[in-house]
Amino acid sequence: MGMRVLLVTGEFPPDVGGIASHVAELAKALVPQVPGIEVVHPRSIWGAAPVWNGADCPVHRPGLIMAEPAYQPMLHAWLTRKLKREPVDILHVHGVRPLAATRGLPAKTIFTNHSSGFLARLNASPARKRRTVRLLEHVDYVVGPSDELVDAARAFGYRGPARMIANGVDSERFSPATSALRRNWNIGEDDIVILLARRLVEKNGVTDFVRSLGYLEPGSFRVVVAGDGPERSKMTATLGEANLLDRVLFLGAVPNADMPSVYGAADISVLPSLAEATSISGLEAMASGIPLVGTKVGGIPAIIADAETGLLVAPGQPEEMAAALRLLISDRTLRKSFGAAARIRVEREFSWAHIALKTLHVYRECMNAGRAQAVRASGASMSQGV
Repeated sequence: MGMRVLLVTGEFPPDVGGIASHVAELAKALVPQVPGIEVVHPRSIWGAAPVWNGADCPVHRPGLIMAEPAYQPMLHAWLTRKLKREPVDILHVHGVRPLAATRGLPAKTIFTNHSSGFLARLNASPARKRRTVRLLEHVDYVVGPSDELVDAARAFGYRGPARMIANGVDSERFSPATSALRRNWNIGEDDIVILLARRLVEKNGVTDFVRSLGYLEPGSFRVVVAGDGPERSKMTATLGEANLLDRVLFLGAVPNADMPSVYGAADISVLPSLAEATSISGLEAMASGIPLVGTKVGGIPAIIADAETGLLVAPGQPEEMAAALRLLISDRTLRKSFGAAARIRVEREFSWAHIALKTLHVYRECMNAGRAQAVRASGASMSQGV
């Protein structure tokens, strides 16, 4: 009988976001190797079940009260019933929110710590730190898309096996191509388009990015922003003060299905983050053959080879980011060289098939550790005459 795995996640398509995309693509890539894989994605008990037809495996959407204190016990009860009917080998939990609900269940628990927000817990109150320690007590294996996130779990006392596995990208759907969107945006073919494909939140450094634009020569660029969030008003105010609002196009939130065309219309992509895992939007840009300018935080240096596939700059330093952008704006040959190298690196290291094989290795390692423990326990019982 093959391995049975439940991917338990708080985000899944049609939700928009990095975790949702990661779990969907990982599930799809794992199906040929783990036919018994299924997804559990809770929904509001009062809302209609979201529909998404892109899964290649069963997707369960139990109706729950999504607010605490009801969410965890309701999800735990649903999982208990599910595992009683159909035992599984591994519960692979994505994100912090569903993690506590898997405590005490008869399966190995693997936790993928996606969110750079987890790092804030290191400076949280003593009570919250104790809750985080408690969260990790039943975890058998930790996976993080950056070394920083793996180290954060260690800082909370986790002592089990752990591994950094980067996010992945669909290198067939995201590939070098031209796009007709420039005409729709009234942007000339000779203009240099800088793309910011991020949620507009503080940790993504988006306001630092628009500050950097004030250091560039007027008329040398256009900016397209694919994303929305609470920092948008601060960004527009900063752009207004610099008389740059007419150089920037805000698209709002863009469905991931439409993003290949957006990347196809861009010349440069930016990751100005103050905290980050291995950015999925960064990998999508690389797969599309676009050079990146990113900050030296979290998992960004794991995907950008400095001065080979893009340029790395210090976080929170608009002048340094402007210098990197100025170099790429002025040198078409360099943009093309970095973009081509970025595409090659994605194919070699960050395709979902590659990420799935690394994840499958973790599953097998976790299963083998469980078997070894069972053998040791059996041998101890026999030696004691039990």
